Amino acid sequence: MPKYSSAFRDLSLNPRRLYLLPLSLCAATLAAQSGRTAPDSDSVVIGERIIMLRGLGQVHHRDTDAATTAVGINLVTSAVRLQGRRVWVVSTSGDDSGWVDFRDVLPLTKAVGYFTARITRDPADWDAYLRRAEAEHSINQRDAATADYSRAIELHPTEAFLYLRRGRHYNTLRDCRKALDDFAQAIRLAPTSVPQGYDLEAELYSLESGVYAGCPDTTYRDYRQALTTARRAIELDPSRPTLLTILAFAYSNAGDCVSAAAAQQRALSSPKFPPNYRKEAVDQLHSYEKAVAADTTPSGRRCQAFHSN
Repeated sequence: MPKYSSAFRDLSLNPRRLYLLPLSLCAATLAAQSGRTAPDSDSVVIGERIIMLRGLGQVHHRDTDAATTAVGINLVTSAVRLQGRRVWVVSTSGDDSGWVDFRDVLPLTKAVGYFTARITRDPADWDAYLRRAEAEHSINQRDAATADYSRAIELHPTEAFLYLRRGRHYNTLRDCRKALDDFAQAIRLAPTSVPQGYDLEAELYSLESGVYAGCPDTTYRDYRQALTTARRAIELDPSRPTLLTILAFAYSNAGDCVSAAAAQQRALSSPKFPPNYRKEAVDQLHSYEKAVAADTTPSGRRCQAFHSN
């Protein structure tokens, strides 16, 4: 699956450490939605992963703007630059970036202990369960993450974002049924959930498409649904060219590489296509085109004659 697509990869970045530049953190301000403060004497290091202590991934893009969420900027991410009190992060696609205050983040290595302490103080703190789950998922403590995502949902069952995050977690575990169930529930809850800086429903439909197109368990693989949900995502948010790569992936798995190549070309023709993933997207386009020319199946794909059943 194309890794530049948000539907097919975990959103947590893990780039190589560029250099060390510690930045002392104070326990001065609110560090979570519930009003708790960050620990003393922790540090942020460029190139290492951090977890956000408040919000659902909101970042500032300019000096005076309000913080907003963006596709690919996750609760667990990497500090790529330090500028005074600002910790800069980038989206997984590389096409968006923003900053958070250094008092609103914590090194990932300290996250599980910190949120465990919060949960001990307040066992009903759904926000702490969510963030501990995000940390556990990122360090491959998958069973613990499953339990914490589920507990967060038990405590706050009306928030679509929680189902989105658990659904992505289940998709990583290749539990397609549970992933699809969570994405469907998130779609139902999206209209009444916390507003995002992107079209949440479009993102959810794109995630569904990825599961239907590429689930290892053929019981849940459904090429018609993969195409239907990918098209629905594009209809809801035509501004995101990466959604076209998801449609291309659905076409290729359905056996229609002519349409896959056309969708991939449309994505690459957009000036908004993430530059960091252009080379990979071009390589994928060439794979589709070669399959059409040779009338054969490229490695790892199903671009044979399309079957409507």
